[in-house]
Amino acid sequence: MDQKAAIEFVLKDRVEGQEITPTTIGLSRFNEFNQQVQDFISGSEHLKVDEVHVTIAEGSYKLIAVLPVVLQVAIAPDLQSLQRQDALGEIDPKRAEIVQKWQARSKANPELRYAIRPSGFPVGSVELSIKTDYRIGQIEPWVKVEKYLFGTIMNIGGAQKANVHLRLEESRQTVVVGSSRGYLKGNDRLYHKVLLRVEADQHFKTGELRNLRLLSFEDYQPGFDESALDMFVAAGTKAWADVPDAAAWVRELRGARA
Repeated sequence: MDQKAAIEFVLKDRVEGQEITPTTIGLSRFNEFNQQVQDFISGSEHLKVDEVHVTIAEGSYKLIAVLPVVLQVAIAPDLQSLQRQDALGEIDPKRAEIVQKWQARSKANPELRYAIRPSGFPVGSVELSIKTDYRIGQIEPWVKVEKYLFGTIMNIGGAQKANVHLRLEESRQTVVVGSSRGYLKGNDRLYHKVLLRVEADQHFKTGELRNLRLLSFEDYQPGFDESALDMFVAAGTKAWADVPDAAAWVRELRGARA
């Protein structure tokens, strides 16, 4: 990949007969567009953008993002897929969401256009306007699944929508699982580890889940006493507090015995 590969993100529009430029764009629109560009670059995996260097240039409102190699590698396949207008189902779901949003707004306003112009990538530009038709092709990216999720309930109930906020044990990510008030009424499992059976839409490429719906709480019987384990961990932490490197101490002890 080119060390200096960049992408120009362009917003073209006219407001009250005046073209949008870096000096005429409104603050709310400035913030919204820049956030959308960041979301497009980081994608659904929330890739770090700390090393992305940006420049604001003339030519309507143009944001030029110079990408580190790791982001070039992540984005390049999606830029290639976007050379076809039937490829939204094949790219990262967050990038597809941004493309769909920009296209929908362009179709509602003939003056409004967006462009994604790679430089240093072996692909062409992507234009979004009233004339484009980016869509999902033969590949349906979201499929219905049933899954078991294990984690800790961080919140349960809800004033308007009943749901369960579950912090997953493996990834530490918190997901929101929809339910009904009747099913959750009287549930006292807040901050407890639980196993949930849910239905959801899962992206075939990234594994991302959306529209999670609770089917049932499943029996979960841990093979250990969590409170006892916490007590032993606390005691062990205190006992080893004066040992700067426990692994080195164990290796030294084994060597002495040998």
